Amino acid sequence: MGTFTVEVSWDGVPVSGVNVVTPLRSSTEAVTVHDVAGGTFHVPGRTDSAVVTVSRGVSDDLAFDLWARGPVLRKDVDLTLVNTSDGLTVTYRMPGCWVSGYAIEPDLETGTVVESLSLSTGRWYRVTPPVADLAVHLAGARSRPVVALDVAALLSTFGTQGPAELESMLAEAEGAGAVLLLDEADALFARRTEVGDAHDRYADVGVDALLQRLSAYRGQVLVEPPDPRR
Repeated sequence: MGTFTVEVSWDGVPVSGVNVVTPLRSSTEAVTVHDVAGGTFHVPGRTDSAVVTVSRGVSDDLAFDLWARGPVLRKDVDLTLVNTSDGLTVTYRMPGCWVSGYAIEPDLETGTVVESLSLSTGRWYRVTPPVADLAVHLAGARSRPVVALDVAALLSTFGTQGPAELESMLAEAEGAGAVLLLDEADALFARRTEVGDAHDRYADVGVDALLQRLSAYRGQVLVEPPDPRR
């Protein structure tokens, strides 16, 4: 477990001085369903996210005050964690936050004054980098190369030079300890319900062979997701 520094930002700008952030928590209620036979079972219901409170000492920075009292009700808030030992950066996003509480808390004994914002959001999630960037990061951390494999191009020629080309490429990648990046990999995960012609039969054989070979790959394999616009 590494040691992380924490940065809170909204409006795309880091907010200075934040030294307390309460945990990000979400919970999904269990809904009881009664069936026609008189039995019951549970299904997931509504998911709620807990209020997150961010605190800091009062200063001349008006970021807290302006949001709590200003006309902009909702903001996207990022919580960025940086591992001080290896530089790993992890960002969690809370979209559409609104201020559900604003407090100024003087401590008369110590003379400190803390201001706090309580932020409500419908959900939060981890921001993941593009798969290609993640492959570069993983390979760089291990001083290994990235080998990109164009699955669509390989399968289109699988009836001829495809198997030999695949084996040669994967053997070389394994020898280098490479992170394998699969691009145009839609065909690997599409469910083929019928075979129309010989081209489809070759495609099925190619998919099966490629999946079998990839399952034996001694290294990390990342898959570039399909373009949602297609």
